[in-house]
Amino acid sequence: MLVGSDAVEEFHAAIIMLREWCRQGCWAIIFDMRMVLGVDAGGTSSRAALFTVEGALVRRGSAGGANPGALGRDLAAANLTAAVRDALVEAPPVQVVVGMAGNPEACAALADQVFREVLPGVPVASVGDLVTAFAAGTAAASGSVLISGTGAIAAKIIGHRAVAVADGFGWQLGDEGSAFWLGRAAARATIRALAAGASGGGTPSVLAAAASGGGTPPALVAGGGVAPGGGLAGDGLAGGELAGGGMAGGELARLVVRCLAPEGLGGDPVAELAAAVYARPPLALAELAPLVSRAAAEGDPVAVGIVREAAARLVATLRGVHDAGPVVLAGSVLTSEGPVRQAVTELLSNKAAPTAGDTVTAPSTAGGGMVGGGMAGGGMVVATAGDTAGAAAWLAARPFLSSHDSRARHRLFVRAAR
Repeated sequence: MLVGSDAVEEFHAAIIMLREWCRQGCWAIIFDMRMVLGVDAGGTSSRAALFTVEGALVRRGSAGGANPGALGRDLAAANLTAAVRDALVEAPPVQVVVGMAGNPEACAALADQVFREVLPGVPVASVGDLVTAFAAGTAAASGSVLISGTGAIAAKIIGHRAVAVADGFGWQLGDEGSAFWLGRAAARATIRALAAGASGGGTPSVLAAAASGGGTPPALVAGGGVAPGGGLAGDGLAGGELAGGGMAGGELARLVVRCLAPEGLGGDPVAELAAAVYARPPLALAELAPLVSRAAAEGDPVAVGIVREAAARLVATLRGVHDAGPVVLAGSVLTSEGPVRQAVTELLSNKAAPTAGDTVTAPSTAGGGMVGGGMAGGGMVVATAGDTAGAAAWLAARPFLSSHDSRARHRLFVRAAR
């Protein structure tokens, strides 16, 4: 039996319509599912996630940063609007939660401005990014969050409100253990190694290899880096002059020089490296943080020392606010596999800190897992943050779920975005 051309065209039209419905998430509308919108509006990017109340992902959107203090209100509003519109479908959500970085009053005013235009009449709650970071790692309402990304901060959370904070003072005054802090430590250690080599206090072969950007130098300068049991530098000279006067080991120096001066350094390597650093924005030093992790993983003693000191400072920051409840690790430094997160979890689980030169190891906490399968030493539950936009959506969904369902469905919202 032959099918007429009209029937074929109608069939194709139906397929196209069905495909468009699926693209827009209209399956949620067809089945009358209530939806919630979560937004993570940071300084560099904004991400929105639309979920059903039951935890099924409908659609995502993204755009540039939306911190009004850093970007100005107009640009922040434009970026936040773009991310939200990108995540919406025809049916509006029943609740919105926006986690925002920046001044609370300015952020609340920005959210009100954007959502009055984009989703008029929809209830919107603006919370700090500390709250969404905490919710991204646990269904508990109270505990603590430790964040290390470009900056570093810890907060005590009670009833999904930040009631006390430690650090978060910015790169000039604090942010100890952050990516910026790690990168600055690496740059300081490297330039001191080059200076020592140029003045005859270091190993010439190390200086030559680092300055050329070539292969791994065969030795360490100034005695090999960190003295046994090297304590905190106290004045922020981590990785430069640690206990015993250690300077950057060969692998760390090589990596830093290759990053900052890919073509190598010339006749005055100290001046040229300094010029390369100052030619970049200050926060660009955070880009060197992965080099510290890489060198530490390969056993560079000074890189290991920087990692250990960063972890100690981060844990000290956390202890300034933590009383009870789970601890959530958030931010790129602590959510990525690497020696800093490993060293932090070692300290939080009350295990002996590794000695200089050892490879730092600790239980994996990727994807919101708990240290050691649930409880770290001393009874502390430590989790890694998942998707913060999803966490904001989960906070929006909580009023529509029972207490049991809210806890049970938490993981559906915060599992890593794909």
